[in-house]
Amino acid sequence: MLSIEPFESRWISQVKELTDQEIGLNYYTALELEEKMNLSILHKKTASFVLLDNKNVVAVRLTFPHGCWKSGKGQILSERLWPHPLAQTAYFQSLFIKKEYRGKGWGKALSLTSIGVLKELGCQGVVCHSWAESPQNSSKKYLDSLGFKSICTYPEYWSAIDYQCPRCGTPCLCTAE
Repeated sequence: MLSIEPFESRWISQVKELTDQEIGLNYYTALELEEKMNLSILHKKTASFVLLDNKNVVAVRLTFPHGCWKSGKGQILSERLWPHPLAQTAYFQSLFIKKEYRGKGWGKALSLTSIGVLKELGCQGVVCHSWAESPQNSSKKYLDSLGFKSICTYPEYWSAIDYQCPRCGTPCLCTAE
């Protein structure tokens, strides 16, 4: 039985295993994931969610409400191009889904659940960084389906992060959009 649940501390070790498998070893540490979980909470409402299959984490959507964040995993932002100021803008940090659960609408369901919470909190907009080299451009296609618009691109966006990119190795040379 699949269910979407708020991201809580009891899921950190499974989320760490998922991110190691899906994006590369040590993209997130357990401590970082705890910090991300805490950044997800505003007025006792959690904006980050996990997809569970019989209590096993098979996907995670990390989302930070407005006022709870200042940068993405990489440090580049283009606030001057946004329709809303940073203080009123939420951030989609990351979405990871196990391969066998992809293409079934779970990423969109997780993101819409987060957006619902953000609306309740009075958020004016959401920004994120799409992975330009994702297979079949799936990252951008999924964000387009949610109504996101491209603002700009950042070559080698994740290059300063010390992890093993499954596509490039170290450093990561992938492009964020």
